[in-house]
Amino acid sequence: MPRRVPAQLVLNSFLPYRLATLSQRISQALSSIYREEFGVSVPEWRILANLAEKGELSPSEIAAQTSMDRARVTRGIKDLRAKRCLLKRRDASDQRAYRLRLSQTGEALYSKIVPLARAWEQSLLQSLEGAEHRELLRILDKLSERLDTQD
Repeated sequence: MPRRVPAQLVLNSFLPYRLATLSQRISQALSSIYREEFGVSVPEWRILANLAEKGELSPSEIAAQTSMDRARVTRGIKDLRAKRCLLKRRDASDQRAYRLRLSQTGEALYSKIVPLARAWEQSLLQSLEGAEHRELLRILDKLSERLDTQD
């Protein structure tokens, strides 16, 4: 019979575990909207959303913004370029590097997905009462700031 290691923590009360699993569940649930209707993967959506917000980014900047590994970013970029959603230009300061921005097709796709994503988010947030949403965002900001000071 395999020996069990004595529990050192309870996963349901271990914040990193809870946040990681909740984040994955939210991402997968939301992705059904843009995957089924628009054929967009999670990495593609993250790239679209970041370029829509930031304007122009390098693949490395996208990887940092999205917390995705370089391989997922590269594959997402390749797939979005095949869909004609991205424009690519050489970086003026480094001819080996390039920068990306949304094409008109990419902007149109993003514009179609956003209202659906917002409606999905609103539906999820209905489980929170009153100021809980603002408090949740405040807490997430505090945890993020704390991590920023530990780097």
